[in-house]
Parts: sequence; structure tokens; C-alpha cells
Amino acid sequence: MGGALVALEPVQMVSIPVKAGMYVSVLLAAGSVINLLLLRELDTIARSRLRLLATYAALAGIVLSLANIPLRAAFLWGGFGGAFDPMMLSIVLFSPLGYSVEADVVGLTAIATLALDRRWARWVAGAGVLLVAASFAMRGHAVGDPRAVLVALFVIHVLAASFWIGGFFPLHDMVHRGAMGSARTVERFGQAALLMVGLLVLAGATLIWLLTGDPLAALTQPWGRLVAVKLMIVAVLLGLAALNKLRLTPALARTGDGRPLLRSIRWEMATFVVILLVTAFFTSLFAPEHASAAPM
Repeated sequence: MGGALVALEPVQMVSIPVKAGMYVSVLLAAGSVINLLLLRELDTIARSRLRLLATYAALAGIVLSLANIPLRAAFLWGGFGGAFDPMMLSIVLFSPLGYSVEADVVGLTAIATLALDRRWARWVAGAGVLLVAASFAMRGHAVGDPRAVLVALFVIHVLAASFWIGGFFPLHDMVHRGAMGSARTVERFGQAALLMVGLLVLAGATLIWLLTGDPLAALTQPWGRLVAVKLMIVAVLLGLAALNKLRLTPALARTGDGRPLLRSIRWEMATFVVILLVTAFFTSLFAPEHASAAPM
């Protein structure tokens, strides 16, 4: 793995933070919509702030998603000059990555309609979430076989991860303000999270099995060890989630003191960002276009 770090090309070094930013903004935009639709306990202030967050995250996601096109063209060219070459840009635009980015941008644009604060905008944004999730299944390892199974697993994985990361802000907001119903909101999120986290883990484990064939044998490869690092960080995240549900949420309802829960939510946010950074590094270094075989 150390050798892989040393061997990073300049284009890949730029791609990693761009991809990490894209993952954060896109999942945050989609997850904000999911939580707006599911968490009926959110008060007016929290809902207004969450709509604003979804809009800004969607706009950032559009910019960062589009940035992947010239970066991929630069990688294929072998230098940043490819980012400005019409032929290379055309090749990328009409590749699986290009189609994925196009779908992603349309979905994020639909999510950004939440800024209009109209009832119909919520359903347009909901459709945008599905399109965003589908866009992740249009590139990378999702285009392998068995295609239908991989697509379904990627969509489930993205939706579940979006719900989780999208819940951090409204929960933190409600608890921090000591808003009426904050304990009930956190409890409601925890109930939904049981299903979502279960789907996230099941889909992720199945994807690893399908894409590696033998997870233990994959540990002998650099990308396999990187996946193992990611899984260890995910285990930390699951531990924090369990702590929130089993101890800190009941304590909030019992005592009204949300400070321990707020600290835990902040740690969850940071851990999730680290996971997405590792994912960005992984997909930049071991994506199908860069290597013969590696799981996302």
C-alpha cells in the first residue's frame, strides 16, 4: 500500500480530494432529502435548514461531479493537458463515467428544487435521489457481472449510506437547540437506521464477496488491504451508532442533557468523512480503468 501511495500520479492526487468532496456532497444532498421525507418529527427550523443544506450540497455535488470529466480525460491523456483536449473529453463524456455524471447532475438538479419550498419539489427531489443512487450503478465495478445484482446492491448501498450521513445535521441541530421533540426525533432516526444500517452492511458484504470471490485471498493484494482498512473504520462507525442508540439516546430522553450525544454525532460525522476519503483514494487508484480487478 505504501508503494501505491508513492506511485500516485499528479492527476490522481488531484482526483482524490475531488472525489471525496463529491461523495460527501452528493450523499449529503440525497440523504437530506431522505431524512426530510422520513423524519416527520423535525420542527420547522430544522426542516428549513435541512432543505437549505440539501440545496447547497446538491450545487456543490454538481460542480464536483462535473470536475470528474476533465480529470478522467487528463488521466487517460497522461497529464493535465488532456483536461482541455476535445477528443479526450468526448471519449469520457460517452463512457460509463460520462453517462453516470450526466445522470448524477440531473438528479442533483432535481434535489436543488427544494430551494423553492413547494410541496411538489419534495417529490421531484425524491425522484432525484433515486437517479443519484442509480448514477453510482452506471460506472466502475457495477458494470461487471452479474450486472442486475450488482446494480441493485449499489443502489441499496448508496441509499442506505445517504440516509445515514444525511441524518447527522438535523439530529445535531435539534439536540443542540434543545428543540421540543429532539429525543423523539433521535429515537425515530435510530429506528429507521436499524433497517438502513442492516441493508448497508448486507449490500456491502455481498458486493465484496461478488467482486473479490475470496475476501481472505484479497488481503494479499494492496487493494484488498485497503478494503480491510475501510471495513475497520466502518466497524468504528457502527460502534458509535450502537452507542448512540443503546445509551446516549435513552440518556437524552431521561435527563435532557444532549451534550454526550452531540459529541458522538460529531465523531460519527468525522468517521464518515474518513471512510469517504478512503473510498476516493481506493477508486482513484484501483478503479476498473486503472486496474484489472478491484472492488469499490
